Amino acid sequence: MHLLTLGLNHNTAPVEVRERLAFAEGDQPDSLRRLRENYGLAEAAILSTCNRSEIYAASEETHFDGVQAYLSEHHALELVHIEPCLYRHTDAEAATHLFRVASGIDSLVIGESQILKQVREALEMSQSTGSARLVINEVFQRALHVGKRARSETDIGRGRLSVATAAVELAGQIFDRLEDRRALLLGAGEMMELTAQYLVEANLTQFTVANRTVERAQDLASRFDGDALSLDDLEHRLTDADIVIASTAAPDFVITESAVRSAMSGRRGRPLFLIDIAVPRDIDPAIRDVDNVFLFDIDDLESVVAANRSEREDEILRVQSIVDEELNEFLHWFNSLSAAPLIKALRQRAADLQGDELGRWQGKLAHLSEDDRKLVETILRGYANKLLHQPLLQIRNLANREDGYVRLDTVRRLFHLDDTVDDEETS
Repeated sequence: MHLLTLGLNHNTAPVEVRERLAFAEGDQPDSLRRLRENYGLAEAAILSTCNRSEIYAASEETHFDGVQAYLSEHHALELVHIEPCLYRHTDAEAATHLFRVASGIDSLVIGESQILKQVREALEMSQSTGSARLVINEVFQRALHVGKRARSETDIGRGRLSVATAAVELAGQIFDRLEDRRALLLGAGEMMELTAQYLVEANLTQFTVANRTVERAQDLASRFDGDALSLDDLEHRLTDADIVIASTAAPDFVITESAVRSAMSGRRGRPLFLIDIAVPRDIDPAIRDVDNVFLFDIDDLESVVAANRSEREDEILRVQSIVDEELNEFLHWFNSLSAAPLIKALRQRAADLQGDELGRWQGKLAHLSEDDRKLVETILRGYANKLLHQPLLQIRNLANREDGYVRLDTVRRLFHLDDTVDDEETS
């Protein structure tokens, strides 16, 4: 069994590509089912966030044909167009990548904590659809352990780090005094809750929360003494706002070019600043053509978070040490999987030989009582187990060697186990 990872992230693809390859949460159960039933994967999990879309899979094959075919079909994109943005990892590299992701050192905002929750949710989604079995369960559980260790044993997560904090920091760079400004927040999820909290801490108290479900907007706004409205009533509020921060789960643009042009006609030349941290994006990038309108998307936060990375270089190295340590533990378990069918076949061969010998000597043993015959069977079984003890230990050790596959194959041939192992692996 092999562990595969196929994906793209903020390092390999701009937001206009990432948004086209994002998996909506509601689509994921069907995607996981199809990956298993139609594309030959034994197990699968999908990790889709604002900065990455990744498919993790357990497969008997080491190629990515099935995963790539599904990615292309599901998103209606020809593979040739997204090929330059994709990365592929197998076995140890795949586990290393997931461990780095969960630890926060592969994030846009180094050390951010939300990714750990997102990794957990990806595992839970996979489990709920029956797509997480032996390998996906193990590697994701270990990734969560790595993430917890990274944050408890290092300072990688020191402070409150998230895309929301970066967005508010950018807003603070745009305006000298946030307390004099009016903000419009689009969305009422966790990201907007964090954004509202950080804005209030930055002394901005005039803000409105707009959401498709007004009740959720009201709930969030009431906690921070803000106002609430429906997205349907959004356009007239654009006329009053100084800054808009957007993060909804809408499949289409929430703010269009025409809406912004209409709002700007009533602003008397006042500039409008918008920060779109959603993927897929909430704000039509065409509004950049409107005079006095300044749009920033999630990729524009790179300059804001660059200082954060430089401040945490030493912590990144400490986290990488944890990743390496946990990877060795995982690989010891993972590599042993390749030895399991061989060990089972060898034990079965010993049991078969024991049965054959008992059958061959059945006539000579006929005078023995039932208890004595059972004693003979026990002696034979004990002798076989002792004889196999050291070879089985060595087989487990061989599985963890770089040339383990070749060495295990030699053992198969030595004991003429080829047919038996093939039957076990295909059953």
